[in-house]
Amino acid sequence: MYSLADSVSLKEDWGHSSNVMGVELCQMAGAKKLCLFHHEPVYDDARLEGVFHETVRFEEITRTDKKLDICIAYDGLILDL
Repeated sequence: MYSLADSVSLKEDWGHSSNVMGVELCQMAGAKKLCLFHHEPVYDDARLEGVFHETVRFEEITRTDKKLDICIAYDGLILDL
């Protein structure tokens, strides 16, 4: 729901994960895809895009084996499982 900066400062006790935590959990679980969803309502499209790019960059610099495919949810998104 939040960027790492928000999750460890302003929203620390709100009970939601950050984008970085999502990447780390997926890497530990060996997941193939991460879809960011349940966005902070006050984030506009530009802010959400920034969180997405931050997430992709974090995955790139912490990748140990296989690439984690990352997407960001939007109204009407259909995912093939």
